[in-house]
Amino acid sequence: MPKFLVFLFLFVFLLPLSLDAQCSDAGVCAIGSKQDGESGKESRHRIALRYVYGSSGEPDDILYHTALFEGTAALFPGGRLIVQLPYVSVDGPLGSTHGIGDVTLLWDQGLWRSDDVEFRARFGGKIATGKDNADGLPQAYQPGLGTNDLLFGLHLNANPWAVTLGYQSSAGRSDNALTRLKRGDDLLLRAGYHPHLGPLGLSFEVIAIQRMSESSVRDPQAEENDIFINVPDSDQLQVNLLGGASAALSPDLRLAAYAAVPLLQRDVNVDGLKRALTLSFGIEWSI
Repeated sequence: MPKFLVFLFLFVFLLPLSLDAQCSDAGVCAIGSKQDGESGKESRHRIALRYVYGSSGEPDDILYHTALFEGTAALFPGGRLIVQLPYVSVDGPLGSTHGIGDVTLLWDQGLWRSDDVEFRARFGGKIATGKDNADGLPQAYQPGLGTNDLLFGLHLNANPWAVTLGYQSSAGRSDNALTRLKRGDDLLLRAGYHPHLGPLGLSFEVIAIQRMSESSVRDPQAEENDIFINVPDSDQLQVNLLGGASAALSPDLRLAAYAAVPLLQRDVNVDGLKRALTLSFGIEWSI
């Protein structure tokens, strides 16, 4: 069955399960993340600090620890700038690395709104600020992916439901000496249900990411460094189920915790994006 039909079938089938939160990906999940101020609420500046734990599972057994800073600046009505800055620590059987990860910059723009329905667009990029060739370790152990990527997408929010279509365009190769990884582009489809019970906010979401082409790496058998081969099955569909809860400590302060598990996951972890489990907790402050 063609990849597009498999992708469409799984989304339609999984939509009733709609499970918010963290997403193991190259950056495209930032396109659909839920923001305060959507659907008729007043846009405000926002700062969030989060800790994210991730495990690649077997056979790699790599652990990922991320301290994530996110700032949202409402620069004018309907438009806001989003900045995400991660600090990443990676530990596995081959060794450990740590450092600043790749910075994400997005512009979030409202296009149309009526009562509790809002249509928004996001566009921007992921900047290769993280190390991608540290300590002689492969790409899966690196804090950064080594490429400057474009991000864009459309988001429909009809409280308490939300749907997002996003795309990440990746160009160039990592400078990692072992792999010289070149990733394929990513197509994202995201559906979520975000009800509120008084001060408690709940979130249930399904995120499907289709890698549009196989990744390629340096051929380890070749004598020349500029010979590359495709990595079989590195373009597999990935589907994550996500759930979360947040509690308002005050009108301006909120605690949040999230968990994500794969329903379908890629078998190949050449890029370090495979996760068997993701957990996150943090605090959000509106200004």
